[in-house]
Amino acid sequence: MALVLLLFVLFWLGRDGDKQESAKPDVKISEFKIPGGVFEDSERMASVKVVEPKDKVQKPAVVERHGIALILDDVGYDLPALRRALAFPWPLTIAILPDAPHAKKAAVLAHAAGHPVMLHMPMEPLSQRYRDQMDASFIRVGMDRDKVRQLMRDALVRVPFVEGVNNHMGSRLTALEKPMRWVMQVCSEQKLFFVDSRTSNNSVAARLARESGLRWGARRVFLDDSIKPEKLAESWRLARAHLAKTGSVIVIAHPHKESLDFLAHLGTTDQAVIVPLKQLLRVAKKPAVAAHSGDSRR
Repeated sequence: MALVLLLFVLFWLGRDGDKQESAKPDVKISEFKIPGGVFEDSERMASVKVVEPKDKVQKPAVVERHGIALILDDVGYDLPALRRALAFPWPLTIAILPDAPHAKKAAVLAHAAGHPVMLHMPMEPLSQRYRDQMDASFIRVGMDRDKVRQLMRDALVRVPFVEGVNNHMGSRLTALEKPMRWVMQVCSEQKLFFVDSRTSNNSVAARLARESGLRWGARRVFLDDSIKPEKLAESWRLARAHLAKTGSVIVIAHPHKESLDFLAHLGTTDQAVIVPLKQLLRVAKKPAVAAHSGDSRR
């Protein structure tokens, strides 16, 4: 009888223990942190499906080629004007003349301010009036390949931090394939982009830059052919019209007081469409014309 009573007591104690165990709360994992959110318990964590990407190679971000890019030409003479321009709250590219008295200082200031530096390479114009103003830095019609390359190299020494080149004057030279091809060869060797200032409708510079495989662009509007306020406003309206039509516009301005006054008073809507020049540069997939090492030197 004592044995039966003992077994009965053990049976009921075991049932009470089962009830106590089942009454215990579920143990929750405090937090599981995963990209995109926080999961507070294991059940929700288990419901998340991790999908492995089929292609783990990240594709480069697509840069939208839309906006107005501003180049400030003829820099290197007036440092206070440059400092004023560098304080503008939007992107600007600074094109510096190699023989300007403050060329190096201007390049240092622009680079320190985070603005790209261009070599504003002097090239022979058509007008006799402007040809009379040429100094020793100009690439002239009739120069051989070695002389063109020497002038380019010397100019790049005078202007540090250069990322690209555009022509200063050059309405005569930029219409000629041979010297302009030599210019593009130097740009290619130095990994520089080229912007055709388009001082002549006969310019072949943009085409040769494209054929040479360079990043390239072409000026659409000169802001300050005239520095009269109404003419500056008219030029800007033209730039906005081209933007609406084509989506991208390169504008060249100069460090005149009147030009900087106009730019300083651009409204927020106009400022919003100003983008870095490099965002608008076109890229040739591959050179359509190989470098001609055997080009005539005359």
